[in-house]
Amino acid sequence: MTLFTMITGLLLMLLGGIGYYIFQIFSVLIPFVFGFIILLGGIFSRNEKNKRTAIHITVVFVLLGLIGSRSGIAHFPGLLSCAEIATCDVAPRPMAELFKAFMFMILFPHFVASIRFFIKARMSK
Repeated sequence: MTLFTMITGLLLMLLGGIGYYIFQIFSVLIPFVFGFIILLGGIFSRNEKNKRTAIHITVVFVLLGLIGSRSGIAHFPGLLSCAEIATCDVAPRPMAELFKAFMFMILFPHFVASIRFFIKARMSK
């Protein structure tokens, strides 16, 4: 779970960093911030003493990220049908919605894996 958490954090940081580098839009840095926090949670969870607390705090941030980025998934099919996403009129801020959708797609597998991890840990006790 620790490695998966760190990879998720790095993917979000990469998404936000590349998005800002290409488009120079501050709202695409939101995945970078969430990725940094999740990466820190993964790093802190490497210590067996802090593992439980770090993973729980990380899952809270993953859940907050999922809640905040869920609107991007609703606009995602419409954005894919546009010839040019930057000028698409499907969403008020199409680039932000696109990056929200990508953020959701990165966070959702981590959330599912976290639930499975917690269930497995609970069943082993």
